[in-house]
Amino acid sequence: MTQSLINRLQLPVKQCFVNIGAVDNASTVSERYTTATFYSTYNNSKHQLNFSIVPTIAEKVPNETFPREKFNIPKNIKLADPQFHIPRPVDVLLASGPTISSLAIGQIKLNGEGSQITLQKTSFGWIGAGGSIPSMIPNSVSCNAVRLDSLLERFMAMEDVDYQPIKSEEDVACERYYIQTTTRDSSGRYIVRLPFRSGKFDLGSSKYQALQRFQALQRKFDANPRFRVEYEKEFNGYLELGHMTLCEDDNNDGYYLPHHAVIKESSETTKCRVVFDASTKSSTGISLNDTRC
Repeated sequence: MTQSLINRLQLPVKQCFVNIGAVDNASTVSERYTTATFYSTYNNSKHQLNFSIVPTIAEKVPNETFPREKFNIPKNIKLADPQFHIPRPVDVLLASGPTISSLAIGQIKLNGEGSQITLQKTSFGWIGAGGSIPSMIPNSVSCNAVRLDSLLERFMAMEDVDYQPIKSEEDVACERYYIQTTTRDSSGRYIVRLPFRSGKFDLGSSKYQALQRFQALQRKFDANPRFRVEYEKEFNGYLELGHMTLCEDDNNDGYYLPHHAVIKESSETTKCRVVFDASTKSSTGISLNDTRC
């Protein structure tokens, strides 16, 4: 699949490294691939495949426009590409497996003056191959071929490709931090310390913002006692699990994590979920998220 089609469809891509061979030892390398599902406009068939991404696949096909009206195409034939006689760029090239599996019983050879057209029925509709015999030798002729015998097998093992992306110093430091600080308690639960960025970060006070949020919650509690019960239930759970401890002295300023609730009445388990807002700016304009890796 060409990069231009990826951009138009805005498909997500992954890293890979696939050698694509061609004629006369020519080759190219695809370093990214995508997974896409394409549907037939002819029937309900669909295919999901992995596509290597390349800048270009081939020149425009056909080489030049030929007179379609010279070929007596049956009116009941539904073509996969009604404008197959007009040169257009190739954005997708299928491997032999999906191509053969799309073929259906049905083939028509069109008779006409200088005709070399053969129609083949597929799950995408009828496709045409061939063209008109030119009255004179063209100035240029293109031949496009790609070795696909092993490419499909490479697609199947693409997730196992030993690809090592270049990591930044910050990524390496973050991984090292997790290795050094991650522990496991007697119950089998993993305990991981919050990773902070290197350098000095002046994380200021957020007590005022947290109190403002809490006062807004108190007004909601007064208006909805059931909401208070659900909210307190969540925090009591944090205390019982040891995820939270009571603050004995809150007279000093410091960084306080504001929180609010997300209510989902349709949930069969937890209708009230507490959300902690680590993106709230402190008095220095820096949030907790700003200091973390």
